[in-house]
Amino acid sequence: MLLFYQIVEVAVLLVIAFVYAIFDVFNNRNVPNLFVYFTLIIGLAVALIFNSGQLLLLDLGIAAIIALLGYLLYRFGFLGGGDALEFVFVSLVLPLQLEPLWSSTYQFNVPFIISVMIAAGYTALVFIPIYYLGLRRKAGEKAAPTMKNVALGALFFAAYMIFLLVLKFTVGISLIGIGLILILALVSSVTIIYEKRIYLGMVSFIYPKELEEGDMIAVNLMSGGDIGAFNKKTRFGRLATKKMISDIKGMKVKLPVYRDSVPFSLFIFIGIIISLLFGNLILAIVNL
Repeated sequence: MLLFYQIVEVAVLLVIAFVYAIFDVFNNRNVPNLFVYFTLIIGLAVALIFNSGQLLLLDLGIAAIIALLGYLLYRFGFLGGGDALEFVFVSLVLPLQLEPLWSSTYQFNVPFIISVMIAAGYTALVFIPIYYLGLRRKAGEKAAPTMKNVALGALFFAAYMIFLLVLKFTVGISLIGIGLILILALVSSVTIIYEKRIYLGMVSFIYPKELEEGDMIAVNLMSGGDIGAFNKKTRFGRLATKKMISDIKGMKVKLPVYRDSVPFSLFIFIGIIISLLFGNLILAIVNL
């Protein structure tokens, strides 16, 4: 049973995370900066109002670590800036995992943001092959899987099966856990096998002058020669910075840019719901 202040925290969390998801889905993967900064103020206010003493210090400490990690992932081009700051907001509002509403699994005071990250990542991994290989398959897409990718996909599936057996004969595993791992093994293998087709479904090829600050570049889809040409002009990487755009805007080589990537704020919202209902998925796998 949630206490009153926990109900308020959960309500604030769900409403704002839902708005993040709406912006991400219906506003061209763009969450307005003003809204993002406003949510950080709300998160800090919730932390200060409902926490005190060591719990407040823990709350702020977790948020600081998440902010640093998110910044590094953003600078290296692996996470959008809005997504990174949304994680900070989530960690401010709920520092520790609450008792799950639909599960009796003890949560060991795991930081709530860890549960959300795991659940959001799992949801995204399941959704990506379904979306890019089925629901949003680009017309004329003919990137056939290579034998190397097929072999690697099969190797990953075998590794998951070995991991499943290890869990079964050591710490034990629930039926739900078996199902979650089997689904993850299948979608991970399919994603690896059809890796290039999925990546091509995420990107648009544009000239450097069309880049916007914060764009993520799919350098894995570029040739070594093209990467070398850009490196001669600037410090080239996955994240399009203002300086990089200025340095290369006159070049006539098209870049693969993640303009059609999945709306990760939607998965964060789903991850929050999963974590509130079932707790940390890792604990659910081994304890339910």
